[in-house]
Amino acid sequence: MFDIDFHKKGELLIHRRKFLLYPKYWEEQINHISLNLHWGHIKFNEDNVDLAPDKKGIYCFIVKPDIPFFFKTSYLFYVGETTRTLKIRFKEYINDQKGKRKPRSKVFEMLKLYKDYLHFYYAEIDNENDIHKTEEKLINTFVPFINSEISRARLSPELRKIYEA
Repeated sequence: MFDIDFHKKGELLIHRRKFLLYPKYWEEQINHISLNLHWGHIKFNEDNVDLAPDKKGIYCFIVKPDIPFFFKTSYLFYVGETTRTLKIRFKEYINDQKGKRKPRSKVFEMLKLYKDYLHFYYAEIDNENDIHKTEEKLINTFVPFINSEISRARLSPELRKIYEA
């Protein structure tokens, strides 16, 4: 007999994500970063707070499933900037994950649903203007699902409809 498991369906739907994979954005010269960034990364968990740098810069949350005997796969969920230190920002997200602060709902969902698969990628940048420009370029290039402030989406009604739908 055929039946629908609505609980399972709901569980699956909460994990459905939209990604915009648009090579034109990747190729646009305006989105290219002029800085030579050196990316580091650490698995996102409380044990690694002290591994985050005491420098300001940009960061990304990447979901990386660890599937044995399969090639490395990852999904860019969020791009952010901090003019404090990356360590302070990392710790704030740990507190968000624990419910000690009031995080944005999409961020909280990411931190809870993918907690065992989240990685914190970062690049140290000294100049605050460069931090902001780099974050904006990365967001406009990749249009990450969790980011809510995407200047390209504010300017383009077509992208806004796709992103908000």
